[in-house]
Amino acid sequence: KEVATKIIGRHTIKFGGEATRLFYLDACVPCGVPSYSFFNLWDFLNDAPNHEGYLTADPHTGLPTTQRQDQRENIMGFFVQDDWKVRPNLTVNLGLRWSYFGPLSSKENNMYVANPGPGSDYLTLLTVSKGDSWKAQKNNFGPEIGFAWSPTKFNNRLVFRGGYGLNYNQEEIAISANIAGNPGLDIGVYLSLPSPSSPNNLGIEYGVSTNPHSIFGYQPNKNFILSFGPNGLPTTGSVGVGIFPNTLPTTRVHHYSFDMQYDLGHQYVMSLGYQGSLSRDIFFHENPLAVPATLGYALNPQINGGDYWSLNGRGNYNAMLAEVKHQFSHQFMADAQYTWSRSMDTSSAPYSEQLYPYNVGLNYGRSDYNVTNAFKLFGMWQPTFFHGSHSWAEKIAGGWSLSGIFNWHSGFPWSPFVSTNTAGNLYCAQCGYTQLYPAAYLGGAGQSTSNDSFEQPHSSNFPLTATQGNANAYFSTPTYTTYNCTPACSGTSLPQAPGVHRNSLTLPGYKDVDLTLAKSFGLPKMPVLGENARFELRMDAYNVFNNLNLNPDSISNNIGNSNFGTINSALAARVLQLGARFSF
Repeated sequence: KEVATKIIGRHTIKFGGEATRLFYLDACVPCGVPSYSFFNLWDFLNDAPNHEGYLTADPHTGLPTTQRQDQRENIMGFFVQDDWKVRPNLTVNLGLRWSYFGPLSSKENNMYVANPGPGSDYLTLLTVSKGDSWKAQKNNFGPEIGFAWSPTKFNNRLVFRGGYGLNYNQEEIAISANIAGNPGLDIGVYLSLPSPSSPNNLGIEYGVSTNPHSIFGYQPNKNFILSFGPNGLPTTGSVGVGIFPNTLPTTRVHHYSFDMQYDLGHQYVMSLGYQGSLSRDIFFHENPLAVPATLGYALNPQINGGDYWSLNGRGNYNAMLAEVKHQFSHQFMADAQYTWSRSMDTSSAPYSEQLYPYNVGLNYGRSDYNVTNAFKLFGMWQPTFFHGSHSWAEKIAGGWSLSGIFNWHSGFPWSPFVSTNTAGNLYCAQCGYTQLYPAAYLGGAGQSTSNDSFEQPHSSNFPLTATQGNANAYFSTPTYTTYNCTPACSGTSLPQAPGVHRNSLTLPGYKDVDLTLAKSFGLPKMPVLGENARFELRMDAYNVFNNLNLNPDSISNNIGNSNFGTINSALAARVLQLGARFSF
C-alpha cells in the first residue's frame, strides 16, 4: 500500500493504491480420517467393523481426502482525492477510486465450476469443469464528493457536512468458497451394515494409516470411486451443484448523508442529520431447480438441488440521527442518541432462501434487523475528592468510576406464513420450498407491541386463535400447487402473490439498563511497579432492573398454529459479574 500527498495552494491532493493477494485455506482435516464402529467386542477383535464413515473421499481414486484447496484471490485499488479549501470556512472533497476483486482460484487447480446450459437446457446441458469460480467485473469506478461549511456569523459554532459516494466491496468468501461442494473434488460417504449377521457386501475397507504419525496414508476404497460423464456429473445417482453467475457483478453501495452540528456551550454539542444508502448486486440465495421449474425447463435427474447465488438482491437504508453530547468535563460526560430509521431489502441473510425465488421483488420488505425507533443514553462519572494526581488521600478515597447505558428500541419486524409442508414442495418435488405469505389480511387483529400481547393466545393481538386453533380468521391462505412425486416432477404453476408483505408486523420492543461500578486503589511508588500501580475492583450489572425482553427468534408465525403470534422464551435476565485487575 502506498499513498502520496501533494499540497498545491488550497488543494491537498492524495493519491495511491494498494494490492492484496489473499491466501485462504479451505480444508476439512477430520473429514479425511476414516472412522469405524463395531457391533461388539468380538467383532472389534476380529477386525470386522459394521460401519465406515462418515468421511470424504476422492471420487476418482477412492482415497480419503481433506478436500484441501489453497484458495487465492487478488484485490487491487487505486484512488485520487482532492481536499479543496475553497474559503476558510468551506472545504470541498472530491475523489475517485477504482476497485478490483478478482475471482477465487485454487493453487491445486481442483476447483470445479458449474456452467448452466443455454435457455431451456439450463439444467439438462449443465456441465461441471475445472476453473476459477467466476469472471470478475472490472469497471468498478466509485466517485466521492463531500463538503464541510461553517457559516461565519456563528463564529465556528455551527457546521454543515454532507456527501455522496459509491463504494464497491468483494463478495463474502464464506459464500464464494461453497464452490468446493461441486462434484469432482470429493464425495461424502459412509457404509453401514444393518445387523451382526449381515455379510460385508457393502465393501467396508478396514485398516490403519501406513504412517502412525500422519492422518494420511489410509488405503483407498474402490466402492467410493465414481464414474463421471462428459458433462462432469456422476453417471449414477444425483448430486447438488453450486452455481454462481459466470460474470459476477461487484456489490455496490451508494451512500449519502447531510448533517449539522452546533456547539451549545458548556461542553454540550448537538447534532442532527440524515444518512442513507442504496445497495445493489447483493447475493440472493435460491435452490437452482426452482426458477427453471417455473419456466417449464426440464429437470436433470443427475441434479437433486444445491445452491444458486444470484446477484439480484437489493436494499436501502434511510435514517434521521439526533444526538446531544456532553464532552468529558467536571468529572462527568453523557451522550444521548436517537435514531429514526427504515431498512428495506430482498433478503437479510445470505444463506436464507426467501419464499419467492421466481420474483425477487415479492420478497422485498423491511429488513430482519430493521428498528424504526432507537434511543441510547450513555453516561460516566469519575469523581475526584482530593486534587493532585499523586495525593495519597485520593489514591485511597478516590478512584471511583460509575458508568451506565440505557438502550431502548421499538422492536424488530416479523412475518406470518402459510405452511405447505404436509402437501409437498412448491415449484418442484426436490425444490424444498414449503412456505408462503398469506394472500390477504382480513382485519380484526390488534397492533400492540407490549409484552402482554405476545405471552398468551387469548390476550394476544390474535385472540381468536385461542378458540379456533389457528389464525385463519385474520389471514387467508393463498392458492398454490405442490409437487410430491418420484421421480422428481415440477410445473409452471405459480402460487398466488402475497397480500401480506415480508416483515410487515412488529415484535415487542427492547429495554435494558447496564451499569458498571469500579474502584481503583492506587499503590505507593515502589521499585519495579513504579508510581502508577493500582488494584481495581469492578462490578458489571447487565439488565439491572431485570426487564422482561421477549426473544424475537421464538415468535410462532405459522398461521396454522394454535399459539400463533406468541413468544415462549425470553432473553437474559439480570446478570451480575465481579472482577478484579492489577495493573502496573
